[in-house]
Amino acid sequence: MNITFTSSAQERIRQLRGEVSGQLHLYYDTEGCGCGNSGIFSIRIVDEATPEDMTIDSNVGPVLVKRWSSHFLDQEMTLDYNAEKKALILKSDGQYFNTNVLVTDQTGCVLTVRS
Repeated sequence: MNITFTSSAQERIRQLRGEVSGQLHLYYDTEGCGCGNSGIFSIRIVDEATPEDMTIDSNVGPVLVKRWSSHFLDQEMTLDYNAEKKALILKSDGQYFNTNVLVTDQTGCVLTVRS
């Protein structure tokens, strides 16, 4: 499994994370969604992996993902950035996973660009 971060997505994540350190985690959030297969993916910055995490390859280094959520993903994916909509987009050749991927800290708080 592999995810390619476009240069514009890399820059947007850099802007959003600011001084927040940690590893990228492709986090599948099901809170408030009703069931396990109706969640959305976000990028979470975490301090360390847990026993239920696995890594997937990317052009920015290993990215964590929960083992149980990996079956929702495709073998080849792209994380892109749409500057007009100010949105990160997780997609593959066959589908869009999320057209507004949020970047959060370890607690799930959404990170924003500080001026």
